[in-house]
Amino acid sequence: MNFKKIFSLFIALTPALTLFSQGGSNSVYSQYGLGMLYPHQFGRSFAMGNTGIAISDPLHLNLANPASLSDLKFVTVDFNAVSNTIFSKDASGANGMVNDGSLGSVAIGVPLLKNWGAMLGMTPYSSMGYQYRIQGSDNFGNDYTDQYKGSGGLNNLFFATGYRYKNLSIGAKSNYIFGVVSHEKLRAFSSKNNFNVFEEKQYGIYDFAFDFSAQYKLNLNDNLQFVVGAIYGLQQNLKTKYSVLSKITSVTELNDNLKETVVPNAYAWQVENTIDNPTLTTLTLPVYYGGGLSAKYKDRLVITADYKQQNWRAFQLTNSSNYALSRMIALGAEYIPNKNSVGMENYHKRIAYRVGLNYNQTPIYINSNNISEYSASIGASFPLKKYKFERELFGTYLNVAVQAGRRGTTQNGLVQEDFIKLNVGFTFNDKWFIKRKFD
Repeated sequence: MNFKKIFSLFIALTPALTLFSQGGSNSVYSQYGLGMLYPHQFGRSFAMGNTGIAISDPLHLNLANPASLSDLKFVTVDFNAVSNTIFSKDASGANGMVNDGSLGSVAIGVPLLKNWGAMLGMTPYSSMGYQYRIQGSDNFGNDYTDQYKGSGGLNNLFFATGYRYKNLSIGAKSNYIFGVVSHEKLRAFSSKNNFNVFEEKQYGIYDFAFDFSAQYKLNLNDNLQFVVGAIYGLQQNLKTKYSVLSKITSVTELNDNLKETVVPNAYAWQVENTIDNPTLTTLTLPVYYGGGLSAKYKDRLVITADYKQQNWRAFQLTNSSNYALSRMIALGAEYIPNKNSVGMENYHKRIAYRVGLNYNQTPIYINSNNISEYSASIGASFPLKKYKFERELFGTYLNVAVQAGRRGTTQNGLVQEDFIKLNVGFTFNDKWFIKRKFD
């Protein structure tokens, strides 16, 4: 794949990626804060339990630790698509199923000089997509139905670089976080003698955030290598535009056309509208840090473990009082029987087989309960095309992975969600700037 094809593919996929966060996560828990936070990864990391802090590879991009870019040997394009199916239930026995699918992340990495690489790309930062209703009555005995809906999300346009000196690699990443999340509520009374009330709150976020990382490699012998990794994200005050629209309406169902619906003048009294003149404020994104350890045996086996922590208690946004400390613990492994084997009869030996486990204590805290996730993943990378430059092998790979897990509980009035995610993507390697030798 030449430069023009790779660059054209990257440009074509990047605008489409912004549609991801608009699709929403379809989880009732996405109503809190910025929505469901997106674990940044491509197919390899996804299949290995969302690990990556201590992983370094010359053929694959690693969003978890930009210090790994120092080992990049080929121009690499990575992108993936994700489908998500959620089965939900509560203590009353009510249940439901929702699913969606969209692009995930896209990035291009380039080795700039020896031991120095860089990456440009875009990934979803968070997604919001919920809809439910609650019935009740006011102090005067009037029955009503409160309808809630949330949509939107944030994207992350980033540039990262990594440099290695001897066994130590350091990395840095600049993130431009942008997007809009929207919360809508309609109180519709059963009696036509009462006015219905609609309210929409929007948060638009457009600002930079920065994080740093490192990796240290310890080679015990020619066959065994250990890698220690660390990541650190700075606290950032993100510029935020807040607006609210409140009005009296005769509409009884919350839908996409409600704001544009023409109703009789008697019912069109607007209470509040700041959409054209939003309030400027700031949103504090808390510090995060994490560490990882991996062991690599030859080019066959990689075993890795990650830990990450972020304190969201000081975070302020709608429903952010339900935010607390988040923690993630992840384990992953990859096995390639013999990546240098040849012939179709040995094709299965060139496939990378991957598994992972993940525990994620999300920042959401409701009714004295931390909302946690448990998941297991399995996947494989199928080589589609292989090239050789000098002694280095590179090519094109199809990455496929499935992740199954559980979020939340049915206790204390909460909702339990069982989810299945399918991640499908491609990795393209190419060699640029080849110096040709002439006799």
